[in-house]
Amino acid sequence: MLPIFTVIGRSKTGKTTLVREIIKELQSKGYKVAVIKHDPLDHGEVDRKGSDTANFWEEGSHTVVLSSPSRLAVFRRVEKDTAPEDIIPLCGNVDCLILEGYKGWDYPKIVIWSEDGLEVDPRQLLAVVYDKKDQREILKKSEKKDTPLICRDDIKSIVDILEKNILNLKGGE
Repeated sequence: MLPIFTVIGRSKTGKTTLVREIIKELQSKGYKVAVIKHDPLDHGEVDRKGSDTANFWEEGSHTVVLSSPSRLAVFRRVEKDTAPEDIIPLCGNVDCLILEGYKGWDYPKIVIWSEDGLEVDPRQLLAVVYDKKDQREILKKSEKKDTPLICRDDIKSIVDILEKNILNLKGGE
């Protein structure tokens, strides 16, 4: 099975930025990465209003595909949230799948720390990532916990945890 993990956190905590940095580091190590961004409230703007694909979608097309020499985007009407496992076939030949969001789903998680916190099953926690400015606060609140605490500037340590706990599962390595 394809290794999957998710990056979760409150809105505006830097999930997308962290995912981008993880992608760069994984690619520098030779991994091919796919990403699925979860948009459970349909806030994301994927296509510009007035474009051909947006117009086809607004007309009620069940599926709209945008194909170019550099990317493929598929828009399909669905009845419920689609499980990442059902999206994997669209991702091509990759070494791992990063999810941004899917906090309520059963995947290993990297959590971006915030003062109000997120309730996460401790068995799913890979690491808690924090900003340097929050270091003192998070260390006070996290005494005696086994979850690694990693500064968000330390992307290499985040990827090391992924290689040890997620990517090593690839192909039984």
